[in-house]
Amino acid sequence: MLILYDGTTSVCAIKVRLVLAEKGLSWESRTLDLRKGDQFDPSYVKLNPGAVVPTLIDNSGGHDEIILESSVIMQYLEDIAPQPTLLPDRPADGARMRIWLKRIDDPVHPSTGILTHATAFRPSFLAKTPAEQEAHFHKMPDPARRARQEAVYRDGLDAPIVADAVRRFDRLFADMDAALSQNDWLAGPAYSLADAAATPYANRLRDLKLLPVWSDRYPRIADWLARIEARPSFKAAVTDYFTDKDAAQFSAIEDSTADRAKAILAA
Repeated sequence: MLILYDGTTSVCAIKVRLVLAEKGLSWESRTLDLRKGDQFDPSYVKLNPGAVVPTLIDNSGGHDEIILESSVIMQYLEDIAPQPTLLPDRPADGARMRIWLKRIDDPVHPSTGILTHATAFRPSFLAKTPAEQEAHFHKMPDPARRARQEAVYRDGLDAPIVADAVRRFDRLFADMDAALSQNDWLAGPAYSLADAAATPYANRLRDLKLLPVWSDRYPRIADWLARIEARPSFKAAVTDYFTDKDAAQFSAIEDSTADRAKAILAA
């Protein structure tokens, strides 16, 4: 049995759920409420010292194999269930796929966190008492992650790291558009782990009301995302997990957010 500790809108968890769905694997979800801080529970931290999701447990061999890090989990699933494959046929395309995975992990993932916390999550954090805010940061084991959140919760979209994050996405979408000018998918003619890895980040930018910043400049991104959404895995991994609570949090984002991002790029 495969057990996945995940979160409803966690971009890293979505990456893994997409692969599970694409491969038709049976698995059990143990969903953590990340906004409540379930990931900091001592029993979970024993499984994942980084206090992040996802965590995969594979006990099919008679004992628990604990696999951490979303990109590693994706490749682990490919190893234990090689059919249908999510690897490109050509070695050169396989290399490109791995470059996409590496790039999504860093710098795209931290940039996504910056933009999410500066927009969707900041209002609920500011509603906490000073003691609750301090307790939130005290639980976080990663000082870099803590520093990023402190900056955006303090200054919102005016935080200097927000501008850096917007520019990183500009480069990402430019490079994705270039890749998609050659093939329907990021690492060649077939859907691969690269597409599964990039999907939740493009989808998150849409949830943050930021994707229109790039839609006109890079129309291939919208076409690619439409093909992604047409796959059954998108409903299974994304749509079916999106709760009313999630919708309310993202719908509260100010409509001016896209204009702020455009101003950053124009500066």
